[in-house]
Amino acid sequence: MRPASPREVNGYVTESTRIVEAFRGEHNKQNQSLVLATNHFDTTIDVSWLPIAAQTYNISADPKDYVLTEVPGVTVDIPNRNSQAFPYEEISYFDPIIKRVGFNTFAGAMTAFNHDNKDPLKARGIIFDVALREIPKYGIAKIVTLCGWDRTKDKWLAEGIASGKRNKYSMGALVCAFICSYCGNIDTDAKQCECMTRYGKGAIRNGRLIYQLCTGVNYIEMSSVDDPADVTAEGVRV
Repeated sequence: MRPASPREVNGYVTESTRIVEAFRGEHNKQNQSLVLATNHFDTTIDVSWLPIAAQTYNISADPKDYVLTEVPGVTVDIPNRNSQAFPYEEISYFDPIIKRVGFNTFAGAMTAFNHDNKDPLKARGIIFDVALREIPKYGIAKIVTLCGWDRTKDKWLAEGIASGKRNKYSMGALVCAFICSYCGNIDTDAKQCECMTRYGKGAIRNGRLIYQLCTGVNYIEMSSVDDPADVTAEGVRV
């Protein structure tokens, strides 16, 4: 059962794995697609919907105006520094209300500055694509976002990202409820798990870490931040 007002969570402070100047890529079909060499995404990315989204976010409708970063913003199943985790079962679940698989809710969401995400007109850009990638070497999965930062909207921010001076990112999401990793009880607005009130998030009880499993996930943004919560979300200039 969904609460009337899902709660916002911010988390992973991370760095991007790649930075691309969009104007250096190929553009075809009257700027309806981007052709890029990327680590995680298809080489041709459909951006035909950008002019419509640009009206909502008050951003540029021209894909050439964007600095692009590949940001591995969520490490699936692993609790972040806020003692919250996104289970694989949640981010891979097709939500019949949102009508998307959980991790795909990143696509089309805003990029923001320090989680200033309440007003869509304050968007600094947009997330062009998202991918779920397995990292066999470490036995984990990452949600990777292709974030666009609009030079015409915030030149200082976009150029800081392009130069590599600003290379920290953190995601924002709405969640319906939390499940305690220790006892399995649901933590909602009306009722908090006893483990959280008695021991607190991040406590260790009988050798087990107490943290929150996020459920009913809707990712709403990726922010450029000064101190993100997943320390693996940085980027490398290419």
